[in-house]
Amino acid sequence: MERERTGKNIGRILFDAGRITEEEIERALTHQRREGGLFGEALVALGLVRASEVEWGLASQYNLPYVFPEASAVDPDVARLVTVDWALAHTALPIARSGDRVTLVVDSPLKTEAARELNARVGLEVDLALGPPDRIREVIRTVFVQERPGAGSMMAARALSLDELGSLARMGRSPRWGISVREGRGIGWYEDGGQVRRYRLKPDWEAVLERILSPSPGERLPARGEGAWLAQIRQGGQSGVVEVRGISTSLGFELLLTPRESPSQESNEVPEPDRETIEELRLLLAAGPLTLQLRSRPERMSRELLPRLPGLLLGEGHRSLHLSRREVQSSPLPGVLALPLDGPEGATARRLKELEEFRFDAVSVEVELGNPVAWPAARSLASAVFVWAARSTGAAPGTYPPALSGVGWTLDWRPSDGDLAPGWVLRRAAPLDSRVPSSSTPASGREVTDAPNG
Repeated sequence: MERERTGKNIGRILFDAGRITEEEIERALTHQRREGGLFGEALVALGLVRASEVEWGLASQYNLPYVFPEASAVDPDVARLVTVDWALAHTALPIARSGDRVTLVVDSPLKTEAARELNARVGLEVDLALGPPDRIREVIRTVFVQERPGAGSMMAARALSLDELGSLARMGRSPRWGISVREGRGIGWYEDGGQVRRYRLKPDWEAVLERILSPSPGERLPARGEGAWLAQIRQGGQSGVVEVRGISTSLGFELLLTPRESPSQESNEVPEPDRETIEELRLLLAAGPLTLQLRSRPERMSRELLPRLPGLLLGEGHRSLHLSRREVQSSPLPGVLALPLDGPEGATARRLKELEEFRFDAVSVEVELGNPVAWPAARSLASAVFVWAARSTGAAPGTYPPALSGVGWTLDWRPSDGDLAPGWVLRRAAPLDSRVPSSSTPASGREVTDAPNG
């Protein structure tokens, strides 16, 4: 599983391939000496090469194949050799097997520890292949989402009101949702991480649609034909603009609603995790208990996102608890009950212990320096626990607080850096549980992962 290097550094490999010049190598070395980091990162930061070219160079340096894995080509039985948390933590996935050998695609040639863990777990020889981290995580999400019960199928356990359907789509930041009508029966749907979630609609959906949408389909959609228009939508105490497209025939009709957000409104809000990160968190929740710490500079971003996170992940009907010493300034959040953390430490610990019997779906907690008992007590209140911790006095500017004891994952805010857009990055914070051997290798999120390259 250990791979020998070719003897060439990555600069020489890219030079021999005609991708950079001697002058550009010197520019990158100067940048590396001034800013620190790895040589490959310096090349990307200066715009001399793309991140994918650095990854290809690393594969060549370590005599590894460089692949672009496709979910459709992954053997699902081979992928199930690992759990979703192991795959996300390592940014690695077994994708194929031949006899007693299995191919493990990783985002760094130094992920030999992951190969050793997989070998110890399944008793197969492991061959490494290098791939882009974004593509690997996309395949992980697709493969494990396909295994979730009911993915993409009709959820017929109960009918939803149109308000509930819109709330699910809104909280999941769905790019589109719609209504299908056949023989008078309404079916609501929304897109969720590449999957379509379908629900039967309650009988009053048509009257509700006429009330919340202006102009309504009755005003703009012909009895037979097509129509498209911009409309104001009012749901859940919120107002917004949607693009509406409709198709009407004698057998039924289709409505497609695509939200259009106001740029001025977006600029005043703390950005939410992107769709891929939300889907990864949902997969982790489906796999077992989740403890997640939010960290950002400025801290306000984590504090404001914290009570909203259960709604983003759990959707309509969740029962969540938010614990804080301060009053939550945001508007009331569906499904969230906010309680103050006040009083003596001993009383707080007893009070939180009593709350265990309520069996909340999720709990979010703000940990202040003056209340050290809140975090250990809050960890047992739900299977999904989200926490923000104040930065210690005297901590270096721009640093995050360390992961708290008992935290399995962190959600860190990454500011704009070179060609990487700002956003929330999911990382493994603690050793994996007993289902797989532990590892000290953190998840790479979707950042460029480069190896020491001489």
